Amino acid sequence: MEEYILENQESFNLVHIFECGQCFRWNKCDDNSYIGVIKGAVIRVKEEKGKFIFCGKTEKGNLKELIKEYFDLGTNYTEYKKILSNVDEYLRESIKFGDGIRILKQDLWECIISFIISANNNIPRIKKIIERLSITYGKELEFEGKKYYEFPTPEELSKASVQDLRNLGLGFRDKRIYNTTKMIMSKQIDLEKLKNLKLTEEMREELLKLDGVRT
Repeated sequence: MEEYILENQESFNLVHIFECGQCFRWNKCDDNSYIGVIKGAVIRVKEEKGKFIFCGKTEKGNLKELIKEYFDLGTNYTEYKKILSNVDEYLRESIKFGDGIRILKQDLWECIISFIISANNNIPRIKKIIERLSITYGKELEFEGKKYYEFPTPEELSKASVQDLRNLGLGFRDKRIYNTTKMIMSKQIDLEKLKNLKLTEEMREELLKLDGVRT
């Protein structure tokens, strides 16, 4: 088990980050900590007296580097907010409302599938579907005596038929998840190349080729 303590960090609020609708694998515990499964790791984080204490079990790299990358700690959000607050009063009020949000650097594949699932859906139901998907096809992890599951890779999810996905409660999204997985597996869309694209419009065009990805 590793531990990492984050101190003196501006623009960092656990509720704002985890409950703004950008991610679906973090759950609040009775002690106000959050537990999440990210990039092969199970992590618990809790705020105590202005410090954010992370503990977890990682299989890839170390906890500190994972946290720094995932929470985008190298970006100066305070400076960006100063600039954006001058755009108009609506953006200024929005920044105040979500002052502690950070844009998480989530796994691209997991992000694509999660947001296809999110179409015409609500957050509690999205989280339950993703959890069922992970339990059924993802790799099992253990943390604090409990079982957790990684989000399934394209290879793991390719084992699912349309009916299998429907049985997990995906509804009309089942065919879209199935087709998108096949496109990724056949390299019609190459995720590694997609990650390296520099132009937003070019990336947008590629993403829109995936079944279920909409503007």
